Amino acid sequence: MIGSRAALRYAKAAVQKSIEDGTLDALAKDMKVVYDTVQNNRDLEGVLQSPVIGADLKHKALQAIFAQCSHAGKNLLRLVAENNRTYHLDGIAFKVMELHQDHLGLVEATAITAVPITPELEQEILTKVASLTDKKVTLVNKVDPAVIGGFVLRLGDVELNASVAHQLNALKQTLRSNAISWQK
Repeated sequence: MIGSRAALRYAKAAVQKSIEDGTLDALAKDMKVVYDTVQNNRDLEGVLQSPVIGADLKHKALQAIFAQCSHAGKNLLRLVAENNRTYHLDGIAFKVMELHQDHLGLVEATAITAVPITPELEQEILTKVASLTDKKVTLVNKVDPAVIGGFVLRLGDVELNASVAHQLNALKQTLRSNAISWQK
């Protein structure tokens, strides 16, 4: 439930408290571990979402699994478990990481390409993207052969799809709509 309003509320409260306490970096680091663990462990996700397992047992499980967390991380895990919101835990962790990046003035752009991008092209993309925002931009390159050529660039909620696959799909839709109109 990454995009839920409840996840955002918990994350905002936790980030605000950790800013006051000076523990935001530790909390964000903890939530990265929590997010990755929940995303990569379907059994844990099942336990967190189960209505049959009580809040106390979920809290004990979270404390045991994430024993290495900081005080701020453990407090957030306790609060989430006590309020029966463990099914939002991955979303809360994700939102904490996003809010941490925002607090630091950072934004992550994702470039999806058919082949890995060169360092020169990466720098060119970073320069272009940096002109669109007042934040420091980091670029993540994901390789997906289905793109065929071109790129898909994601910056926050904005996506620019300049891939060959997208252009071929658009052409296909145009040809289909024209074929239907010719048949009438």
